[in-house]
Amino acid sequence: MNTYQSRVQELHTMLTRFMENGPFTGLQVGIVSEDKILFTGEYGSANVSTGEPVVNSTLFHQASVSKTFVVTAVMQLAERGQVELDSPIVSYLPYFRMNDERYHQITVRQLLNHTSGIPDEDDYAWDRPEYDEESLERYVKSISRRKLLSEPGLLFAYSNIGYEILGDLIAKVSGLSFEEYISRNILEPAGMKSSSFLKEEIERDLAAPHVLRNSTGYGPYVSEVFPYHRAHAPSSTLYTNAQEMCQYMQMHLGQGQAEDRYNALQPGSYEQMWSPTMATGWGPEHEDVGLGWFLGHYNGSRILSHSGWDTGFLSELILLPDDNLGISIMTNCDHVWLGSVTRPILDLLLGIEVRQFKQSMVHHLAKTVITSGTAAAINECQRIRRSEQNAYYEADFEFVRIADTLSYSGHLEEAIRILSCAEALFPDSEVVAGKLQQLLTEA
Repeated sequence: MNTYQSRVQELHTMLTRFMENGPFTGLQVGIVSEDKILFTGEYGSANVSTGEPVVNSTLFHQASVSKTFVVTAVMQLAERGQVELDSPIVSYLPYFRMNDERYHQITVRQLLNHTSGIPDEDDYAWDRPEYDEESLERYVKSISRRKLLSEPGLLFAYSNIGYEILGDLIAKVSGLSFEEYISRNILEPAGMKSSSFLKEEIERDLAAPHVLRNSTGYGPYVSEVFPYHRAHAPSSTLYTNAQEMCQYMQMHLGQGQAEDRYNALQPGSYEQMWSPTMATGWGPEHEDVGLGWFLGHYNGSRILSHSGWDTGFLSELILLPDDNLGISIMTNCDHVWLGSVTRPILDLLLGIEVRQFKQSMVHHLAKTVITSGTAAAINECQRIRRSEQNAYYEADFEFVRIADTLSYSGHLEEAIRILSCAEALFPDSEVVAGKLQQLLTEA
């Protein structure tokens, strides 16, 4: 038994207890080490309405983790000489236009590292999905009225729009649909036989998205809207499970030099993808952006990562290349902090003692606000801080996430009640005060 295997012996027990008492609906976890699958686990409900459990074949919407597949595909085309990273995108997509003459300057590399100046999308039209292959080109043509945020190459600004453009680039250069190219050149050869970017191919195995319910109770319910629209496939719509993400992580950890598995890229492409190009201002774990990956450090280890967040789903992909470790975590609810699972697993693997996964005090208190009132929640917070502090973690930003989820689904009054309680409990929190003021203005 290697060191990492011994460290995760109790992981299944800890995750089972965590899921029994916490706000998550369903969860899958995959960990790879030394070219082996070290751990996979599945927990909770794929659908709380039907009671269907999460099993190892359950597929989860990955949201922006999908972007790592896009950059892998672009780097493949670059290796074949079909794409030049520093060429303007208009040389591949002549119909690409923006309401800003500087769009001519935007290069493939700038789209990959979010320095193109293109703004982010604010309406994914999940409630108005399109399923036809032409939707991606139509979307790229539809952004012609938009203006740039800055000079291309000057600033980091995360843009999902940029990745839809890259998806269209992959389709036009390869002569295949975006989804077909990814399937033939990444999913299938990597051993991801059940995974797909096309929702209609995998619906029977797909976990349902969950959002918070309203004042009739506090907890998850199945979202009426599923986050799918074929125009947003490149940025968002990979469907996979932890077992198959383990295959993907092993492929990348080999960095193009594996002797007994598929090498999607050559070593030089990894050097380009995983080298910093610009600071993000997002903190030490994501301090720089490479090409399609975020680069940082955690407890002294170098980490490469991407996270995902769409209606009803969250995902996290983390590689520690110097430690030869990979972690994939996915859940079918969008109102939790996935770091409450990711960070203890990272700590455990890096040799820090972890006896339990702490529960969210914020979710516990938000439920108390809805069911019993603000005064009861304040009293409960004081009790926890006095006698159960080791069982809970405190994170003021979770109040903001909960409020965002509730207000987005039309429950503004409940969101304001929860934030008013949060302001009393975290009087120095600028994020809570700012969000409360915003919602009060909207009320």
